[in-house]
Amino acid sequence: AGQGGHARPLRAWLADTGSMTLKLKARSDDFSVRLLRQRPARALADEHAMIGLARASRVIERDVILHCDGRPVVFGHTVIATTSVKTDWPFFSRLGNTPLGANLFFDPLVRRHPIQFARLALNHPLAQRIARALPGQAMPPALYARRSLFRRRRGVMMVTDVFLPALDALMCAEDRSNQDTQ
Repeated sequence: AGQGGHARPLRAWLADTGSMTLKLKARSDDFSVRLLRQRPARALADEHAMIGLARASRVIERDVILHCDGRPVVFGHTVIATTSVKTDWPFFSRLGNTPLGANLFFDPLVRRHPIQFARLALNHPLAQRIARALPGQAMPPALYARRSLFRRRRGVMMVTDVFLPALDALMCAEDRSNQDTQ
């Protein structure tokens, strides 16, 4: 996503602190979540320190693809320490195909930390998961991603959004409409 000179809308989408779910729903007629997996695992190498866990700690991870009008636009990856799922994130185990944002952004106990940004090379574990989930989908040399921590009581949740190529059309349409109203 964000290839071909669309730097302004890409920056705005990466830095947006609101709900990605609400942003996508507002820009499509048919929004859906496809649950790829939700299971115990080990945090990825670039995750464990950020969420304050020892390298060998177990987590619950959830991978989804967010679709707008049938097109995959965002890959979502969530990581929570297994010790805090029941106490601090009780809704998490029963999300299924429900968007995470439906719970996160409306809970007054949840606090979001600053957003971090990255370009994921296609050999990054998350990019490899995307390739397996979307076989045959053409991918750029790198995918733009953002992640941040959310805290609720003592629990820490890390959410990563990876922007997929089809998101470009939504970002560019929004940028064009913003220019038309200026």
